[in-house]
Amino acid sequence: MFYYQIYDIKNLVLAFKKAKKGKTKRRYVKRFQRNLRENLLKLREELKNQTYEPCSLKTFLLRDPKTRKISKSAFRDRVIHWALCNFIVPIFEKSFIYDSHANQVGKGTLKAIERFDKFKRKVSKNNTKKCFVLKADIKHYFEKIDHDILIKIIIRKIKDRKVIWLIKRILSANNRTKGMPLGNLTSQFFANLYLNELDIYVKHKLKAKYYIRYVDDFVILHESKEQLEEWKNKIDKFLKEKLKIELHPSKSNVLRLNGGINFLGFRIFYYHKLLRKSNLKNFDRKFNKLRIFFDEGIIGREKALGFLEGWLAYCSHANTHKYRKHLMKDFYRNFSHGNKLLVHNKRNYANYIKKIKRSELEFSTQKTLFNYKNGLGIKEIALRQGIKEATVWGHLINLIEHKQLSVWQVLSKEKIYKILNKIYSHKERLRDIKKRLSDDKITYDDIACVMVSIKSKRKWKGTIRRTPRSLEQNKARPATK
Repeated sequence: MFYYQIYDIKNLVLAFKKAKKGKTKRRYVKRFQRNLRENLLKLREELKNQTYEPCSLKTFLLRDPKTRKISKSAFRDRVIHWALCNFIVPIFEKSFIYDSHANQVGKGTLKAIERFDKFKRKVSKNNTKKCFVLKADIKHYFEKIDHDILIKIIIRKIKDRKVIWLIKRILSANNRTKGMPLGNLTSQFFANLYLNELDIYVKHKLKAKYYIRYVDDFVILHESKEQLEEWKNKIDKFLKEKLKIELHPSKSNVLRLNGGINFLGFRIFYYHKLLRKSNLKNFDRKFNKLRIFFDEGIIGREKALGFLEGWLAYCSHANTHKYRKHLMKDFYRNFSHGNKLLVHNKRNYANYIKKIKRSELEFSTQKTLFNYKNGLGIKEIALRQGIKEATVWGHLINLIEHKQLSVWQVLSKEKIYKILNKIYSHKERLRDIKKRLSDDKITYDDIACVMVSIKSKRKWKGTIRRTPRSLEQNKARPATK
């Protein structure tokens, strides 16, 4: 990698686009964009001549879900951060282990929870044996990251002195030799890179199979409590000696899974998951604020619904069916349509109506019906709802059986007549019917749709009423029982 690639004008334009994403209406973005070419060329010259100096950070407190000190960089500095990360992130991400889930495309908290579920089934032999978990947290992690150690880690893969100079400039924005400000893109990446040393130690030295990390929170699953206690001591020693950080004494413990493990906003047990009470309280507080803003006419139902949809999607990863059902009722009661739509154009209004209809569908089967009637195919429905195609077929079969959908809407007439001609009894198996059909294009799902359609319309007495033509063709053939 060469330094000139970072200050290349094409890279700076790309960095600007990424930095402004989701913030196009902010004043500082509009101000920067007003003289975009001049501002980017100025940044280019500063980087080229190595005269770049980061602006001072704006600091504020954030008390959700806990009190944290957040430092905000100036927008011009954020463009530089993106310009740097566009090149260095791909270089280092190749060396990250699979179970490092922070700040990476395709990863995140929910992926980490899915991985936890997989590991607990393996360790407990499908919930038949005891399972222990080392749940650990690093004490004041972001405040204690050592800059010298971090630079040594970076130098292993990046030899360009000018790139190292830029990284040091960014790290020195808080005028300290230790710690990184929460809130910066580079801070998130460097924090992940710093603990990649721990990942390598745990996976390659300790040989721990079932290890998951998200920033400074990590878990190791094992059937032996003694083994986890030994690993905990070794990890703490490694962190103190190599990285000059330490485990949090009160938040790092070996626990039994049947007592529930608090991890990334969920409380995980053998057979189920619950949301943490602190998360529920935080949502209730935000929900009450939304209700007040809606009553005052500050926001519309459209915006409130968007907020609720995000929370419901998060809740769906825990066992919260009754809670979500109650929440929807509460939403409809407090956020009535009235005259408070605040939708200003036809396209927004159309999208809003779609969201309303979709939000009223409480079950996955009804969502499939909604999407199917809107002209989506099986593959498209599966992708949109995040389910398998076989599950979509199961939904359609269920809808046909309960007369919410007609088999004629799902299959072509030609297919239906072909299948009908080969059904001799309502009690026979799908594979027997499949054997009689010489058409490979007809699947088991097609046959199942026709079978449930017939069962939903008639009470069987051992034979099927066929079309006159099919009766003539099969007059001599006895029906199988």
